[in-house]
Amino acid sequence: MPPMRTTFYLAVDDAEIARWRALDPDREPHRLVLGEHYWIVLSYLRLRDAGADVALDNRMPAEGPVLFYAGDKRRAWDACRRAGSRALLVSVRSDRHPVGFADVEVVQNASSADGRHAFHVPHWPQPGLVVRDPGRGDRPRTILYPGTPQNLHPGFRDGAWQDFLAARGLHMRSHAPDGDVPPAYQDLATVDLMLAARPSGARLVRNKPAWKLFNAWLAGVPALLGPESGYRELREGPLDFIEVDGPAAAMAAIDRLLADPALYAAMADNGRRRGEAFSNEATVARWRRLIDEVLLPRAREQQAHPTAAWRRQCRDLGARLRRMVQGKG
Repeated sequence: MPPMRTTFYLAVDDAEIARWRALDPDREPHRLVLGEHYWIVLSYLRLRDAGADVALDNRMPAEGPVLFYAGDKRRAWDACRRAGSRALLVSVRSDRHPVGFADVEVVQNASSADGRHAFHVPHWPQPGLVVRDPGRGDRPRTILYPGTPQNLHPGFRDGAWQDFLAARGLHMRSHAPDGDVPPAYQDLATVDLMLAARPSGARLVRNKPAWKLFNAWLAGVPALLGPESGYRELREGPLDFIEVDGPAAAMAAIDRLLADPALYAAMADNGRRRGEAFSNEATVARWRRLIDEVLLPRAREQQAHPTAAWRRQCRDLGARLRRMVQGKG
């Protein structure tokens, strides 16, 4: 049986495809901004560098698994139809809605997987991650909010929170741009705690990945996190993270850690251990299993017995109707 290549599809021009193929993600992590950069470009780069038979292309191949970002679904569908391709269409859902016409979906949370149509692969860890400096000891001083201000619980912007920090000699910062200098998302060397708590009732919380959590684990940084399913599904014990639903819970958690350096050290050590399952090497292995055990066998079946376009369109219509019904429920 001749080998079959797995293609990561990106709807950009030839010059941009060439630039992405040449990227060193650990030296230029600031170029990875959008979902498709992580799920399509970075997946290709990591797998290619691990020796997998993969391609990054803006053209639809005649056969094989083709992975595309759910946000690019219309362009992927149009490219497939124009090319008359017999490819297996694999949507990477990320934070988006399910793509009905896709033959397979890759989902970022295990709770969204069913083992038949939707398969779980976790988000890649932060490229170029700089871990916390162990010389900082076991007393928190700097708290990082790894996001944009509008996605932070508003209680962390009021005077009571600022007074709490000042009274304990704590400093809080965020990943905000500094003029023309992009945020150094990858640098956690001087971070002692990670805080990520969205406003109450924030949209998409059920669909968000546990990316912040396992980046904190890998960096040896204890985390205070909001009540999100992506975090909860990874929790195995009390050292994994401290759940906080607002400033009061965060204040209590920080006071515990300030009073108990051994607890801080235990959380950091536990996180480094848990993070091993989300390293680049572990994520490459998950991708390779998915490709070898699911995508390639199904792609060969798709090549031999291609799915009619009308069947895919019917599936897509069904998915949209289900969303409409659920939205009204």
